Amino acid sequence: MLRISPEVKQRGPARGGRWARRKDSNDQGFLLIKHQARKILDRNTARTYDSRRAGTYYNHSRKTISTPVMNNKLFITAAIIFLAAIANIGLSADHEYFPPDESSGGWRKNTSDEFIQSLGFIPEKLEEFGRYNLSVPNSNWKPYADYKGILVIKDGWIIGEWYNTEEASNFETYLSSNGKAFTLVCFGIMAGDSQDGSIPIDINSDSRLYREEWLPQGFPLSDQRKSEITFEQVFRHTSGLCPERTGDGDPVEKGRNQWTDYVDWLVGHDQKWPQTGQLYFSPGHAEDYDRKKIDGDHAIAYSSVAMGHLGIIFQNVYSKPASRFLWDRLLEPIGFSGIDFHEPPSDSIKWFSAGGLRMTPRDYARFAYFLLNDGKWGGNQIVAEKWIRKFRSSPSYANIRSNSDGIFGEQYPADMFRIAGSGVNIAFIIPSMDLIALRTGRVSNSRWEEIESTFLEKLFEAIGED
Repeated sequence: MLRISPEVKQRGPARGGRWARRKDSNDQGFLLIKHQARKILDRNTARTYDSRRAGTYYNHSRKTISTPVMNNKLFITAAIIFLAAIANIGLSADHEYFPPDESSGGWRKNTSDEFIQSLGFIPEKLEEFGRYNLSVPNSNWKPYADYKGILVIKDGWIIGEWYNTEEASNFETYLSSNGKAFTLVCFGIMAGDSQDGSIPIDINSDSRLYREEWLPQGFPLSDQRKSEITFEQVFRHTSGLCPERTGDGDPVEKGRNQWTDYVDWLVGHDQKWPQTGQLYFSPGHAEDYDRKKIDGDHAIAYSSVAMGHLGIIFQNVYSKPASRFLWDRLLEPIGFSGIDFHEPPSDSIKWFSAGGLRMTPRDYARFAYFLLNDGKWGGNQIVAEKWIRKFRSSPSYANIRSNSDGIFGEQYPADMFRIAGSGVNIAFIIPSMDLIALRTGRVSNSRWEEIESTFLEKLFEAIGED
């Protein structure tokens, strides 16, 4: 088994603390210089400083650091060394980092133990996190079961990167329902185009899903109640369209990849598969469905059929395949190395917008970093900041699932959120800590809760305590 060692391990805030980003550089040289200057001071005080408060983060509950009387000359000397070093290496005090594409060098990495410790991560514990994830066995679904990838990214630095084989780093693995998060972003891009007049339709999250101007294939309606479905209900999995499974895990959806015609199957016109034709409850009222799933404190009926509608709408609105719209407006601008598709629905339709995407672990991390930065990449606001915040700050969206209600654990930051897909392909994103942790593979979903819980426990164990 080949292990690709982590190249950057950084120290972050302790569990349960309220942490905020300071306006300091993320450059490794800057942080190491700060650490060295602090060590000079530490040797001449009666107390040891917490190195995290000498780094890029501080705790709101401890905005100041009180110490015994210092030797002023030593303090001034350390400050001069610190400021002179910054000037010599030409660092910016307000640095924003976005990784170039992989052909131009890709993500930045560093594994210096000193750097790790100065930022608060415990190297041994971070290694335990990586090894645990490598140890989790995949299922037998080939070829995806042959590959595992794990990354931890702090302040834009890869601080841990592990693969079970060398080939896994470049293998475009299938991420299942993670594709729904990409679809939500694409809808936000389309809504922005509508708002600024780039497209000749008025469409937003409150618009009706079934409108002839953007979904003519859906008419005549297979169920008259479909006229009431809004996009917001699709996003929340409360549309009434065919659920994938019941709350108990029993299959409901039938006909996937066996349809007579893909679009007919989605909109309920495929006579071979009547399951997609009738609604299972009135739009917006998943609580009335006797086989609902409870997510936190609200009812949903998770529907891939519903999310699949959006790819057809993208195609209709932009007169190009949804896969091309995805690439042109999202993936290429954030530097994806490529994209592939799992079981394309037809010769002309590559992307089943309820999932369907295959990508490398590092490209998956790019998307997570894009979400962490609220839809910004470099100098471009690709989708409105408020669109991303709408999803990541509310517990109502299963495909960009917020921890604001403590569903993943009240001991973890409230602003943490997750994107996920079958096989326990998960990425946790914590904006207040500038931290991303993800795993790819093909694990049995029966172990989901166990693996996800241990994933978070080991991640936060790797972050030093106050």
